Amino acid sequence: MNYNYAIQNSGIVAWSGTVGTPVDLRKHVGFAFTFEVTADIVTEAVFHVESAPASEADVCLPGTFVPVAEVLTCVALWGTVPAPNATIVIPAGTKKGQICSGTLPCKPDAFIRLAAGGGDTANVRAVVILHGPK
Repeated sequence: MNYNYAIQNSGIVAWSGTVGTPVDLRKHVGFAFTFEVTADIVTEAVFHVESAPASEADVCLPGTFVPVAEVLTCVALWGTVPAPNATIVIPAGTKKGQICSGTLPCKPDAFIRLAAGGGDTANVRAVVILHGPK
């Protein structure tokens, strides 16, 4: 799925190369990640998408983050297959300077962030672009 959310809002750092930043989605109707490869990827960079509700102690902060289940857009003939967690993979062999984007078809919760799943995640930076005001 490809959306051009950049025309409405500035990007917010979502992955610095070492840590994911929680992003508040509550005032927006959609979001998309844009990744930039800062050094050649030798081992595929795997990112997990996590979400959290607002904290009960302070609604301006995220509560506990959990993996976002992958949203199936197709169902096999034999029935529904349990969905794994939403994962974004930058393949091995991707060269420095490459840019790619990805998104989920719906907002999973109030806050979202990227978490390292393995590989050369330190060689990638990411921003999240928020779509619209609600």
